[in-house]
Amino acid sequence: MSKSVLFYAGAFIIAIVAIVSQVFFGKNSLSQQRHAAHEITVLQTKIDSLEKVIETRNVQIERLKTDSLYKAEILRTRYGMTQKGEKAFQLVE
Repeated sequence: MSKSVLFYAGAFIIAIVAIVSQVFFGKNSLSQQRHAAHEITVLQTKIDSLEKVIETRNVQIERLKTDSLYKAEILRTRYGMTQKGEKAFQLVE
């Protein structure tokens, strides 16, 4: 075999080893990409649940702005407030 063939074969083997090492052990290896994909799905799930929380809070805000009966219910149940002339009773179990 000639020296040039051996040189090119050696260079080819070194290139293959470098590529394989980058695919399996490098900064953007397959395992890290799999981990990142899993992290993305977890974060997307959190985003979806938080969007639902935001939506329900926005509905509550709109009800507080417009619905006086809803406001009265919240004031009575959460804060124990009454209107003038009403008597409040607290039931103890």
